[in-house]
Amino acid sequence: MRRTSGTIGKLAAALSAVLALLIGGCASAPSEQDLLEEVATGPTDELGLLTEKPYDGTHIRLLSCCRTTAQFAALQRKTDREFTAKTGITVEWANIPYESYLQKIVAETAIGGGTYDLVVWPDAYGASAKIGLQPLNEVMRRADRSLEEFSPPFQQAARAGDPETVYGIPFRGFSYNLFYRESEYERLGIEPAKTWDEFSAQLDKLDGAGGRDAFAGQYGRNGGQNLYTWMSMLWSNGADVLDDDGQPAFTSPEGIAATEQYLALLRDGHSPAASTNWTETDSTQSFEQGHTNSVLTWAWQMDDFSDPAKVQPKVAEDIGVASLPGWPGKPTVTYGYTWLMGILNTSDNQGAAWEYLKWLTHPDTERDVALDKSEGDTATSVVVHRKNMLDPEVNAANHDLPKLQESALRNGRTVPMTIDWPQIQDVLEVAINQMAHGADIRPKLHEAAAQIRTLTQR
Repeated sequence: MRRTSGTIGKLAAALSAVLALLIGGCASAPSEQDLLEEVATGPTDELGLLTEKPYDGTHIRLLSCCRTTAQFAALQRKTDREFTAKTGITVEWANIPYESYLQKIVAETAIGGGTYDLVVWPDAYGASAKIGLQPLNEVMRRADRSLEEFSPPFQQAARAGDPETVYGIPFRGFSYNLFYRESEYERLGIEPAKTWDEFSAQLDKLDGAGGRDAFAGQYGRNGGQNLYTWMSMLWSNGADVLDDDGQPAFTSPEGIAATEQYLALLRDGHSPAASTNWTETDSTQSFEQGHTNSVLTWAWQMDDFSDPAKVQPKVAEDIGVASLPGWPGKPTVTYGYTWLMGILNTSDNQGAAWEYLKWLTHPDTERDVALDKSEGDTATSVVVHRKNMLDPEVNAANHDLPKLQESALRNGRTVPMTIDWPQIQDVLEVAINQMAHGADIRPKLHEAAAQIRTLTQR
C-alpha cells in the first residue's frame, strides 16, 4: 500500500478540532457495556461465528481506503463469497481517497453520526481514533481472542496508548526490511549486513556494481516516509523519539549518532542525489526498475518486487531480503507498521460489526488469503498472526518472508501513541529533509526538539 501526497498539516488542524470537542464534552464516550449489550450469544462455528445467524439481513458499512490493495481486495471478495453466506450480514467497504482518509477517520470517530459501523486506521492515528471506538477487551475474552496472537508493535498499536484497553484488532502489518539484488551480493561475496557500519562498507562495494547505484534512499517529505529508517536506527541505538513524558528524546548522543548514520547513506554518495526528495514510491521504483542494488522498505513490497508483471523480469528473479542492520552489542529494532480495525461507538449495528471483525481478523481467514494465489490482483504475503508467520505452508507460498518478519518483529516498535503525533511527524520529516539538503545535523535536531516542545504544551 503506497502512500500518496502528505496531508499532515490538514490532519493536524483536524486533530486540534478534536481536542476542542473533547474539552467541550461534545464527543461521545466509548462504552464497553453498550457493546456487550449488543453482542448476541449462542453456539459458534470454528471461526467463532454465531451459527444461528442472529444478524441475518443486517447491512454494515466499513470506513476504509485503498480498496484495490491486494489484501483488501482479497478480503472483500472473500466477504461476499463466505462471510455473508455464513451470517446473512452484508458488508459495504467505503473507498475514501487516501489524501482525505485520515481527516475522515478523525471526523467520524470524534463526531460520529452512525454512517459507518467499523473503521480501519494506520497505527499512528489510533490515539485520536480511539475517541469514538468501542473497547474490545471483554468481547475478545468471550470469543477466546487475545492480543498475544500478535507481535509487540501490533499489540502496542491496538492499545493506542492505553495499556489497559484494546481498541482495534490488527489485520494488516509488516516489518521494515532490507531488499537487495541477490546476484550482486553473491558476486561480491557478501552477506546482508548485521550492523550499520558494515552496511555502509558494503555500499562502497555496491556503488556502480552492475551499473547501478548502491542504495535507494527516501529523504523527501511525504507523510513521514523519510522517518521509517531513521526511527529504526534511533531505536536500535538505544535512543527514542519521545521520552516517557512525551518530550523530545532524539537529541541524546545516541540519537545524534543514529541521525548522522542515516544521513551518511546519502552524504557519502551511496544514494542518488535526487533521493533528497524521493518518497517511498520513488525509492522502490528505482529498485524495481533496476537502477539501484538495495532499498529499505516494507515487507509487503515483496509482492511487487517478485512479480515480473510489475517489475523487470531480471529484477523479479533476483530479490534477496533480510532484517535491518543494527548497532554492535545492541538489539536491532524495526518499525512494525500496522493497520487495525475497530467498532465505532455510534454504530447501530455493533453486534453484526463484531461478527465481521471476528471473522476478518481470524487467523484462519488470514491464512486462506495468504495461500490463495489464484488471482494476481488479490495475491498477498501479508500475515500478522504469529502462528501464520511461522506456518511452513504460508512461508512456502510467500518467499519465506513471514518467518523473517516474525523474527524481526520480536523487538519491533511502533510510533509514539500520542494525539500530537501528526504534528510531531510533520516537524521531524521537515527536519530530515532539510538535513538531507545539507543542514547541520545537531543544530537542526535541537531546533526540531524545541518546536515539538512548543506544540505539545497545552
